[in-house]
Amino acid sequence: MATLIVNKPPLASFLLPTTTTRTPITRASLHLPISPAVLARRRTRGLSVVTRAGPSTSSYVFAFVFPLSLLAVTIFTSLRVDDKLERDFLEELAVNDAIREVEEQEDGVAIPVEEEEPAVPRTRNRPKREA
Repeated sequence: MATLIVNKPPLASFLLPTTTTRTPITRASLHLPISPAVLARRRTRGLSVVTRAGPSTSSYVFAFVFPLSLLAVTIFTSLRVDDKLERDFLEELAVNDAIREVEEQEDGVAIPVEEEEPAVPRTRNRPKREA
């Protein structure tokens, strides 16, 4: 708290030496308006209520369960994709083995290869525009 030094001269200032007194500066001594917050603080000085708007239990559950469920779904999906790719690879190996066996049985007999004709470009049946 700040203090203000005030010189108070006595009635007969010419007879007595001047004295100095210290008085504290307050809002009332300055004649300033008092805000409602200060009044409320003065009235409820004995009461202390602490309110906290922290996360609830459901927020904590959601914060941990949701990422874990996403991780579980990702792992499950990757296992399914891995299984499918492995099946496709094994089928392709079986087909390649079957082709190799057929080629070995033929002992060099040439198999006629069908040549595909190139696809004919589609043309539209439109009248030509005259300039």
